[in-house]
Amino acid sequence: MKVKKRKAERKDSTRLRTYSFVATLVIIGVLVAGSYYQTLPTVEHIPDNFTFIRQEWMSYIPGYAEYVDYVDYSQAYAVSHNSSLFSSASVLQLSQLGFQIYTSDIDYEVDVQLPQPQFSGTATILQLATTRESNLISDLSSLNSSRIAPMSSYDGYRVYELLMRRFGDQESSLGFLTVVNEQTILSNDKTSALQNVKAILDQVTSNRLSLFDDTNVRRAIFATGITDQQYVGLFVGMFPTQLNDTKMAVKSIIGVGDAIQVSRALLFPSSDVALSRLDQAQKIYKYAASYRILDSWLVVTYTYPLSRLPAELTGI
Repeated sequence: MKVKKRKAERKDSTRLRTYSFVATLVIIGVLVAGSYYQTLPTVEHIPDNFTFIRQEWMSYIPGYAEYVDYVDYSQAYAVSHNSSLFSSASVLQLSQLGFQIYTSDIDYEVDVQLPQPQFSGTATILQLATTRESNLISDLSSLNSSRIAPMSSYDGYRVYELLMRRFGDQESSLGFLTVVNEQTILSNDKTSALQNVKAILDQVTSNRLSLFDDTNVRRAIFATGITDQQYVGLFVGMFPTQLNDTKMAVKSIIGVGDAIQVSRALLFPSSDVALSRLDQAQKIYKYAASYRILDSWLVVTYTYPLSRLPAELTGI
């Protein structure tokens, strides 16, 4: 009887140790899982009544635009305190006018890429400093009574056919230019320059909804941290990115003290998909200051020294 009792006690002891071991593993598993999920960003939400400040140039962008590249040169100089921030080479040469435009002449520049195959290249919108704009208008007016460059009318605006050489071009090419409400609109694309300019003019005169009337675009801009700040750069891409399942991407650049804040908002079909792509985002966008999920947007934010500004103004 004593032998049987000892055997039973040994079985109970073994069973107890097994239960204790399993319980310990479960507790460790729960703690590890809890620790992991605590490191994941929670899904935040964009308020319904968020602030969106519409800038004048935004009404010039057709709703079907595929990509918009906005650079505020005045703000870039103000943020960096560096008058030599950009190249001293001319941004645009209009040889028939003997007219050159430098970054120091431009308040801001907007490049608009329209969908292929109807369009190609880009249409550019320049807000020139007041004096340079006046000089350009005066020089264009002198063409009206000459045969130096053809001039036509579209949507009630004069459109000039001019030889243009943009920064990076190997040689001059024919392009089209018009001035609308203090905005200089131009394109020198080889195949659809005139169509590009007309598309912007059609947008101006039609009062159709622009790309920046799109709720998703506005929400993405807010997600990057833009409310009422003056931003140095804003880039909107209505296409997938290298991250799987993205539908669009918006990048903003603002000055923060003696640094710049660069944020990207990537739109996914849902917040669950955005969360599932976090690991991939951390591999592609390494060493970011933060990764956040706002509804269906995955937002990646960096803080860089001011010296990084020119490189970040090259696009998304």
